[in-house]
Amino acid sequence: MGLSLTRSRSSTEKKEKDQEGRADVEAVVEDLEFTEKGEHGTKRHLSPRVVSMIAIAGTIGTGLFLNSGAALALGGPVGAWLGYTLMGILVGMMMYCLGEILLVSRSTSRKVQRGRAGGRHTRFARLLTRRSCYSPTVGAFTEWGSVFVEPAFGFAIGFNYVLMIGMALASELSAFAILIGYWDKDASHIGAYITVGLVVCLLLNVVGVKYYGEVEFFFAWVKVLTLIGLVIFGIIVNVGGVPSNREYIGGRYWRTEPWNDTFMDLKPVGKARFLGFWAVLTRASFSFGGVEAVAVIAGEAHNPRRSIRLATRAVFYRVVGIYVLTMLIIGLNIDQHSPDLLRGVEDSDGTAASSPFVIIAEQAKVKVLPEIINAVVITAAFSAANEDMYAVSRTVLALAKHGGIPRWFLRTSKQGIPIGGVIVAFCFGCLAYLSCGGDGANQAFIWLSNLTALGDLICWVAICYCYTRFYKALEIQGINRRNLTLRGWCQPYMAWICFWFFSIIILFNGFTSFINGFKGADFVAAYLTLPLVLLAYLWDTIWRRSKVVDLNEVDLSGGPRAALKGTRYDK
Repeated sequence: MGLSLTRSRSSTEKKEKDQEGRADVEAVVEDLEFTEKGEHGTKRHLSPRVVSMIAIAGTIGTGLFLNSGAALALGGPVGAWLGYTLMGILVGMMMYCLGEILLVSRSTSRKVQRGRAGGRHTRFARLLTRRSCYSPTVGAFTEWGSVFVEPAFGFAIGFNYVLMIGMALASELSAFAILIGYWDKDASHIGAYITVGLVVCLLLNVVGVKYYGEVEFFFAWVKVLTLIGLVIFGIIVNVGGVPSNREYIGGRYWRTEPWNDTFMDLKPVGKARFLGFWAVLTRASFSFGGVEAVAVIAGEAHNPRRSIRLATRAVFYRVVGIYVLTMLIIGLNIDQHSPDLLRGVEDSDGTAASSPFVIIAEQAKVKVLPEIINAVVITAAFSAANEDMYAVSRTVLALAKHGGIPRWFLRTSKQGIPIGGVIVAFCFGCLAYLSCGGDGANQAFIWLSNLTALGDLICWVAICYCYTRFYKALEIQGINRRNLTLRGWCQPYMAWICFWFFSIIILFNGFTSFINGFKGADFVAAYLTLPLVLLAYLWDTIWRRSKVVDLNEVDLSGGPRAALKGTRYDK
């Protein structure tokens, strides 16, 4: 009788402990999926639909609408299409590396994986592993560099990203003003239009991330629907379906001269074709710039596990598909030697007149399209500037958390806005006024913009390298990747392929400065970003005396609660 009571009491206590363990796990999962508290007072008010649309349309900017014709002139229809396709696949592979790090639980420590076989706590912990995020913080890849490589590496990534996005903000504001000049020819008004764009961006970035997200959601739909409409229009023109021009084009330009045989007047033809194709790769890499920003908005995404998984997959399939299909339509409808195309590339005024879709419309004798495209590109430029201001402010917050800049920048408003970061972003935006000065000021602005041209490629290389370290740390610490919410294919080989390919593009992106005589100005503009990032790395290494993190000591623990609420960093 006594033995029976003892067993009954023991069984009851075990059930109570299991229920408590399950309740704790479910509470953490609930925190992860539904909390609205971000790091350092930020708010998780970006819904999954907003995050997904920003990820899809974030890379659709003035580059695709206006500058995609230059890729056709450089590589020919086949070279341009293959260049964008190859770069799109590589960018998609890189995004899976990024998404996998974001969607791994900090609770997947070796203790969890090596817990009691068949125990309920282990099973609940594995459930948590599959349902949580590793690092949904504002730091994103800046923090990954510090965690997986060394603190100085993380600081250098953050410095590079702030510099790159900050100058992109100024460039987009300048483009916004110039695009309005399509209707207002008075050059003295450019400064006023820059002011309007800068002030509106500032207001959207201080009223709260929820309103910022809704505005970007609207702009994203405008860009996506416009691009779909232009692709359909291009198909109709190609088959001769426009009433004003019934000429059937088909694959004429792909058959007659698929490659650029006269690139920079190089001989033999094979050399010209290859270097033209390589020039397309370099330009395509800049067109995909900003795709990694999904890691930055993850810090304020509501239910990040679902949001980031959807966004990562959306980038790979939809964004890559949009770019590849767009380049296919452009190459099918425009001759690479078309005077209109070459004039638009060489004498571009930054308005819709240089858009390849406008050239297609003019050839088909459709007159209303340039007005529509210019209006849409204005919204694209403003949207890009708005996103850039957001990204700069959050990356500055991450650098302050890292300790590389004063901790005053960690302060946030009641709405969860990092005020110091927004001020820094506003200062970068003011550089846009250089573009409306004299020739000297405008040239200085162009130089500053060129200095950060490699910023995205450097960021992608860093993400891939962080992933290889992350992958090795999982392996050494006995963590099974099969439990991850999102897994990339053929890892870590995929990460290494992206790492080396992007590195080679960085190394040879300025090759045209050596052709037909050395061009010193082009060489400096193409490569000066590299020593700037290296100096940032050396500065932080010397100042903080950082060391490379041992893979056995890489932090893969701490729990989703700490990752979400930032308690780990607020001590």
